[in-house]
Amino acid sequence: MIGYALKELRKRNRKYLLNILVIGLVVVLLITLNSLGIAFKEASRLPFENIHSSIIVQRNGNVPENTSGAVTPCSLAPIKSEYLSQINKIDGVKGMSYGLFLWVFDKDSFKRTLGVNWNDDRGKIIGSELIEGSLPQSDTDALAEREYAQQHGLKLDQKVKVSGTDFTISGIVETSGKDVVSSDVYVNLSSAQSLAYNSKNLQDTEKFNRNDINIIFVDADQTKVKEVTDNLKALFSSPTSNGGKTPTGQTTGAYSIYTPESFESQISSLFLMSDRLILTVSLVALIGAVLIVIKSMSHTLMERRKEFGIMKAVGFRSKDIQREVAAETLLQAIIGYSLGVAMSLVAIFALAKTTVSIAIPWEMSPYPHFLTSNPNLIAPVQTYPFPIKFEAVYSAEVLIAVFALSLLTVLVLMRYINGLNAMEVLRYE
Repeated sequence: MIGYALKELRKRNRKYLLNILVIGLVVVLLITLNSLGIAFKEASRLPFENIHSSIIVQRNGNVPENTSGAVTPCSLAPIKSEYLSQINKIDGVKGMSYGLFLWVFDKDSFKRTLGVNWNDDRGKIIGSELIEGSLPQSDTDALAEREYAQQHGLKLDQKVKVSGTDFTISGIVETSGKDVVSSDVYVNLSSAQSLAYNSKNLQDTEKFNRNDINIIFVDADQTKVKEVTDNLKALFSSPTSNGGKTPTGQTTGAYSIYTPESFESQISSLFLMSDRLILTVSLVALIGAVLIVIKSMSHTLMERRKEFGIMKAVGFRSKDIQREVAAETLLQAIIGYSLGVAMSLVAIFALAKTTVSIAIPWEMSPYPHFLTSNPNLIAPVQTYPFPIKFEAVYSAEVLIAVFALSLLTVLVLMRYINGLNAMEVLRYE
């Protein structure tokens, strides 16, 4: 039966080639489209991979009346440290790190300064980027970012003044400069808290307690990110201190909670409804393929009426002819599916060679607009390899869909074969 089916495929290759190509194109569409949907969602998580977190918590605050000494950006107002223990109790939270980010307006230069707990995940990540020297051993030690150090001629063991306090450069770190909360100088968290607490300009703008922080990185179980986010929103849903707005349009006193979904819209607005879009396109493609294959096979069977009539006249049963047609349909499905998988691999390999650019929102990596003419500092952009890969699960699901398509085609054709009458067919041939 299979041998006869192969012979028929070679004999009528032009007619069956259309069916094979249609099935192949549907397979390419389904596998590639589903892989793209997953890749775009994975791409939105890339900025969070650098910080080993799934959620970032910040608070919107007031704008300082004057820029001198240490202040907090309006998107990074002080957060009470009491919240940390409450966050740790939320189901799904695997870990947490935090810091204090300051703008420091000194006479010699402007410095982004981050207070770090070197024992938490964020501190360890920064420590892993050390290229020279060692981590701060005391509250008077600091790390300098490589580009900032080169710009200002800073070397190991040199002094750098931060808001009136002298720090000794104990090490140099090399960061992208475009991460969330990019910094020029890194100090112990307690040192940054002292700078903030003693800053009159900061205290006049936002009340700062000695143990306050202003950014929290939450590492949540990937299956519970939404649940943890909802709990965080409930935790930080207390009424805001006033109804004012920051320069970027955020409500003063309100908390901002960022997740990978925060980046989805800028990666591709097309995939904001990716699940529904993929399902709709997949159904349309499958229905279209079924109609094309059924029409093509029906036309072929009409041309073979005499052949089938002779087969019935010499003793072939309808079931025998049905098996033959089913074998031919199945072979077309197998060849079409194999062709589609091969083309999908080529398409996905080509897409994997491309990159995706993600702009870090200003609120997550603030830089004073009035101090720079470089747009990259205002809206830093991260570039990543596009995280698309061949999804074996979807290829298996598509295989099932292709076989279902073949089965439906065969069932429709069976009715035609059952209606064949050998004497009537041969009478008019």
